[in-house]
Amino acid sequence: MSKNTFYFFADLSIDLAVMYGLATLIRNLKPGARLELICSLDKRIESYDISSLIEVYDRVHHIGAASFYSYGNWRKGLTARNIYSAISKTFPDARRTYEHLQKINFVPNSVAFVHGAHNITQWLFLKRIKSAPKVKSVFFLSADSPYDNNLFKSDWFINRSQSVYLNIHMHFFGTAYLDVHWIKTPDSIVTNHRHFVLRDKPADFVFWPVFPLRFKTLQSDQIYLPLPFVNKPSNQSQYDTVLFVGGKYHFLQGLPRESETIFFKRLNTIIKLIKKKHPGQRLVYKSHPSQNENDLRKMDLVGFEIESYASSEAIFINDSSLRTVYSVFSTSVQAAASMGIQSFYLYNLFDLDELSLPKTVQRHWNDRCTSEIHPEMNIKSIDDWMNGKNDYEPQDVKEKVYSSIVRMLEETGVVDFSPVMDVANKSFFT
Repeated sequence: MSKNTFYFFADLSIDLAVMYGLATLIRNLKPGARLELICSLDKRIESYDISSLIEVYDRVHHIGAASFYSYGNWRKGLTARNIYSAISKTFPDARRTYEHLQKINFVPNSVAFVHGAHNITQWLFLKRIKSAPKVKSVFFLSADSPYDNNLFKSDWFINRSQSVYLNIHMHFFGTAYLDVHWIKTPDSIVTNHRHFVLRDKPADFVFWPVFPLRFKTLQSDQIYLPLPFVNKPSNQSQYDTVLFVGGKYHFLQGLPRESETIFFKRLNTIIKLIKKKHPGQRLVYKSHPSQNENDLRKMDLVGFEIESYASSEAIFINDSSLRTVYSVFSTSVQAAASMGIQSFYLYNLFDLDELSLPKTVQRHWNDRCTSEIHPEMNIKSIDDWMNGKNDYEPQDVKEKVYSSIVRMLEETGVVDFSPVMDVANKSFFT
């Protein structure tokens, strides 16, 4: 039976963008469909203006949230203090959130989509869908998952204590157990590079989404992220906008103290070069939701507008003057390029060995921060960059994204035939 009601879950800004693209595509395929968003925003982005990313839905449900990050210290794994925090604080939050989900009437013969598995609220959503009669669940693995399987086997390890601790939560509030993987580092240097691997299928259908410009071809279980393609005029003018997407740079916390000084000195040099390369253009710095005023003071942002009330993805969609995006290593570079905006990684302009960045982390960055279609997005030479050798016009990915998502929808029973390909008339591509 063809489905006519669809549910979408989001708690991070990238979720909102992905579900916006998917919902818009389904709206075009099935104009009479009912689309509902279940939204539980991460506390760090509660102040963001998300209006442009939710207008496609017939209804938006705002629910509470539960997080194992909120109490105790989950990185210490299975400890008495963490167990006490889970039982006394996290579990009550989870029960309240599940009660919110139970109040939503999920109609039979419908489909629910969720992206990523990084927190309890997503697990609760899948658990609620599993209990709803005749509702199919579609789970998208994280688009930021490690790509090179050989590197994953050699450079990552399972933290057993953390896995057991999180699986206590999964036992009550999830649909599949998981293992917590971390990048190996010398001298136990602390990083923020972790990856959750589910042991079993958490949903009726599971797909691995990838950024459309990451690979030339897809594996059988992969789909392209349905990010909307924004057609930006290629000719530049003095009214064009250049966006720098910031980060918290958690990796510095585990490195020698002098590494931070070296990093920000080099970053400020690169920022000056951005100003030089884009004279007279509007400069915007998109702060990371975890950054504070002290973090911003470390950077020479004179001449930049500071944007802290919109997600990167919302800026990509709404700012028609945006022409170029830079970031040290944020996946927003891949997102911007996939949406038709020239974007660049900057981390190779740093001496990573001088920063004492572990080789395993360097290999991970090289694995995730690249494009088989536009390798020039990863800047490796200041001279080449300043001379325009890295400049590129992102490939138009409308057709291949559309085809990929339609195949996924056919497999899940959302559509029961392949519609005629006419991407020029699909408002999915703004």
